[in-house]
Amino acid sequence: MKNKIQMLLFLIAKPMVILLDEPLTSLDVVVALEMKKLLKSIREDHIIIFSTHILQLATDLCDEIAILHDGKMSMLDHDRLGDETFEEEIIRLLKEESHGA
Repeated sequence: MKNKIQMLLFLIAKPMVILLDEPLTSLDVVVALEMKKLLKSIREDHIIIFSTHILQLATDLCDEIAILHDGKMSMLDHDRLGDETFEEEIIRLLKEESHGA
């Protein structure tokens, strides 16, 4: 319910910058798909910054992706977003860092 209210508030207020924390978590499938469509439709006119643990959501919605892992933030090459091996590379990177490589 909290996520739904948050989404409604940014629709009403129409801020230039929208900050969302796990925006689709706890929403049912139908509402999550509608919210995803909404975020895609407004991203041209707004700066949307959100955190997520769902890699597919990030790659579907984002123009830029940063990963926060083990207290370090890393920007990823946005030119690689459409590359089919992009997600595999992120997973490999996170596994290496987790094991101290």
